[in-house]
Amino acid sequence: MIELLFEDDFILALNKPSGLPSQNQRDPNQLTAERCVKTLFPHLPIQLLHRLDTGTSGVLLFAKNDEVFMQMRQKFAERTLRKSYLAWSKAERDPALPNLPLKIDLPLAHHPQSKRRMIVLPEGKFRRFRGKPIPALTWIDSVQPVSLAGLNALRIEVRIETGVMHQIRAHLAHHGLPLIGDPIYGSSREMPTPMRLGLHASQVEFELRGARYRINAPEPITFEQIP
Repeated sequence: MIELLFEDDFILALNKPSGLPSQNQRDPNQLTAERCVKTLFPHLPIQLLHRLDTGTSGVLLFAKNDEVFMQMRQKFAERTLRKSYLAWSKAERDPALPNLPLKIDLPLAHHPQSKRRMIVLPEGKFRRFRGKPIPALTWIDSVQPVSLAGLNALRIEVRIETGVMHQIRAHLAHHGLPLIGDPIYGSSREMPTPMRLGLHASQVEFELRGARYRINAPEPITFEQIP
């Protein structure tokens, strides 16, 4: 069941569960968040405004008409939305935490041999990649040790000012904080039980037509992987 977080005349927001693709795929019968919304509102020109990785849960926004879609897409392009996330990393030991907030301003690029992976491009270090480097800016606001499904873990509050593919996953892994349940950048094979990706879009804030929006998705209760 998909949870409706917010709806007015302009915006609709869902709490997308982990494991559900955001956008329609090639298979017309595959369940996606976009297909669910269009089934629930068949007579409205609702359009998906952005995407979350399939494993990521949390706030997913839709525009309810073409004019709002264009206005919101402009906000995404101009980076005027505030996007906050919660991330969970497996803690091998008590981390030497840097001064927070920590700014990660490192471009990303497509891996030269994998379509599923992005690579971080540190300044002054040469790495092979496909295409062009893409600017990516991530902020780590807090890091808190927690117990998660019997594991010592870190609960990390993150903000992003860009929206590059796998941005948080790649940036945090580059800083020694790979996310739990991440088969690409993390160490999911070391988990005692299968776990979902430890990433949750917790809040989106923006202004639209003179109104201030702050849409929140509740923190996940469980991290067990859904078959």
